[in-house]
Amino acid sequence: MYKNILVPTDLADKSELSIQTALTMASQNHGSVQLLHVVEKMGGEPDAEVENFYLKLAKQADQKLSDWQRKFQEEFADVPIDKTILVGKRAQEILRFSQEKAIDLIVMTSRTFNKEERGLGTLSDQVSLFAPISVLVVR
Repeated sequence: MYKNILVPTDLADKSELSIQTALTMASQNHGSVQLLHVVEKMGGEPDAEVENFYLKLAKQADQKLSDWQRKFQEEFADVPIDKTILVGKRAQEILRFSQEKAIDLIVMTSRTFNKEERGLGTLSDQVSLFAPISVLVVR
């Protein structure tokens, strides 16, 4: 049913359950999993210092995603696991990437929502609301 699955992650250990869920589904359907981390872009015009900061964050994210690739590839040898790091606004980049890569399902980790917080809600809320495809939120 779902063959091309996207797992956006904030790199927290809690994301491992979402990755495992996506890999299990992909394995059952002869599919693949895309791990994605979006480095949140700050407002304003970036200068060299800010660009270096983004580069440093992207390098750290790449290392974490590579570690997860190695860890999970042993258990799910039949499932291709790719990784991508982007810089931008998280929800927008996740939605753009999912369309660009013809993703069938987005699997995301839930974050506890503080009732006092205002705005558009959590990232998983935003993606679920605007995605033209199914979104599975793992708690």
